[in-house]
Amino acid sequence: MAVLPAQANPTGRPARRTRRSRGASHWAMVFATRFGLLIVLLALWQVVASLHPNPHLPSPLQIADYARKLFVTGGGYLPTGSAWLGQALPTIGRALLGFALGSVWGIALGTLVGLSRPFRSTTSWVIEFLRALPASAVLPLFILVLGGTDAMRVAFIAYTLSLYLVINAAGGVGSVDPTLILMGRAFRLSRAAIVWRIILPAALPQIYAGLRIATNSAIILAIVSEFFVATNGIGYQIRLTGSNFNYLGMWSWILLLSIVGLLINLVAEAVESRLLAWHRNSH
Repeated sequence: MAVLPAQANPTGRPARRTRRSRGASHWAMVFATRFGLLIVLLALWQVVASLHPNPHLPSPLQIADYARKLFVTGGGYLPTGSAWLGQALPTIGRALLGFALGSVWGIALGTLVGLSRPFRSTTSWVIEFLRALPASAVLPLFILVLGGTDAMRVAFIAYTLSLYLVINAAGGVGSVDPTLILMGRAFRLSRAAIVWRIILPAALPQIYAGLRIATNSAIILAIVSEFFVATNGIGYQIRLTGSNFNYLGMWSWILLLSIVGLLINLVAEAVESRLLAWHRNSH
């Protein structure tokens, strides 16, 4: 009688080990894909900085050590390890408030532009003219009118971000399939209900694309506004440490800025994955 090959363990443990190994290889691949290039660039930076020391461009290890003293254990030029919060929180607060105001105003105006063809033809050239002006060229006007106040910085951020959102919201609303609107009218929905329940949800992917640009730009605009007539903030600290030739401090604040931007981007991605899951699954 022929001997049958041994059967796999009926408990399924070998299969679980296979799945675990596949899971480990999958996450290793994800890590290498996302962070491999960054690790290689930091390693090259470290090698170049070690072979050719330059006070303007310290090595990543030097920056990390100084940042640890500045932000964690205390040291550097700030009195305590928590003093940096008094500089970082104003920047984040200005960026978030400017983002909120600019988003509300930009989406509302963009929706009106997208809904009304006469209004679009009247305002499109004005919006394009304002969008063509660089933010750095407009900032002195805000300083002249509002001075070096927090209100000036918030208004500057909100104004600049609103232009992105006006264009995206108008494009999204204007490109909604007319069949959907006719269907809403067939069900005797009011104009407001058609806007809230049909047009805005259909335009949401393009509107959120503008919001993603705005989230990344809000911090940048806050930093730019703090380069001038400021007494606190990350941008002020970058300018202060650079002018005092404290390049380790300057790079430490730049490192903190990149971490803040990364965290904001991760939050925006998480919101997008929940808010627009239906749109992603439809493709």
